[in-house]
Amino acid sequence: MPKIKAAATLPVVLLIGGLIVEIGIAGAFMAYYLAQSGLGVKLSEEALAAGRAGIQDAKIRIVRNKSFAPSPNPYTLTVGNRMAQITVCKELKTVSTACDTAMTGKYEITSLGMALTKRRQVQSIISVDSLTGEVKIESEKEIAI
Repeated sequence: MPKIKAAATLPVVLLIGGLIVEIGIAGAFMAYYLAQSGLGVKLSEEALAAGRAGIQDAKIRIVRNKSFAPSPNPYTLTVGNRMAQITVCKELKTVSTACDTAMTGKYEITSLGMALTKRRQVQSIISVDSLTGEVKIESEKEIAI
């Protein structure tokens, strides 16, 4: 009879062991996905920061040179390990494609910040007075990609 009792406990031990392994694997997957979502948020914020840095770079260049026209357009700015691709449209704005519609006395700056797989885009409109050379920021906003 002792052999029968041992044979009955073996499936119970295997069942409990299988449940413990399954819970461990599920916990590992949950930890992985939670860590990835946190990394995604961090990378997205870094992409936005790179995009804003690109806008600031173009603003500085316009303040220093009122007839600034980058060559090549768009140009690239490296911010740490991240990148920003900046398009500057002088007296033009983007409606359907980059720099396709007239806009007198203003610059449109579009900066696409990139951090690994995350991308965020920021756009700014700047007014430049042709007589005084005064530069005013009219708007700055994030654009959905």
